[in-house]
Amino acid sequence: MKKTIIYIDGFNLYYSLKNTSFKWLNLQKFSATHLHPRQHSIVQIKYFTARVQSISTDLLKDTRQDIYLRALKTLPDLEIIFGQFKKRQVRGVLCDSKDRNQLKKDIVKVQKWEEKMSDVHIATHVVADAYQNKCECAVLISNDADLTPPLLHIKHRLKKLVIVISPYKKISAELKKSSHFYKAVSPTILEQCQFPEKMRDTKGEFFCPPRWKRVKQ
Repeated sequence: MKKTIIYIDGFNLYYSLKNTSFKWLNLQKFSATHLHPRQHSIVQIKYFTARVQSISTDLLKDTRQDIYLRALKTLPDLEIIFGQFKKRQVRGVLCDSKDRNQLKKDIVKVQKWEEKMSDVHIATHVVADAYQNKCECAVLISNDADLTPPLLHIKHRLKKLVIVISPYKKISAELKKSSHFYKAVSPTILEQCQFPEKMRDTKGEFFCPPRWKRVKQ
């Protein structure tokens, strides 16, 4: 059996689930479901994310994330690695601007939030773990092509087995080339790998956020 580490791009996974009812996802069960139990021994799951902040249109955004992180902390082999979620202002032209003479007047300043450092953290951990022989197989759960270089490095230079599991149906061509095997996540697996609605940890009981609850058919 190959020692295997799972690397999960939290925001990439979340945005793929944003319009679904599968966000209450048990990442340990989800990771194991994609691997043959007789071929892989999962020694660690690394979940890369950043602390979000609530906004005027969604005052409970950070609360839902805190509850989900609490659920993830009940998983024995999972480590959470935090990046940063930063606010910045950018200028751009209004999308419906058609008159070139009006472009300067149609330039507006908008505020946006950006997740920073997770891709760098993932790349660093993938390469460091491979060099330290902490794993024989690296499994990336993401569809971010920016992660291609570290995967190619450990695949060709260090001869590690690389598997990519994309949260999106259309898998990045670059990630396909950087892996030995790849697949897209199916809704059936997502449905099978949800946490129970009610959970318990050392602090007591807690529940799936109401907005994330699955609608009973």
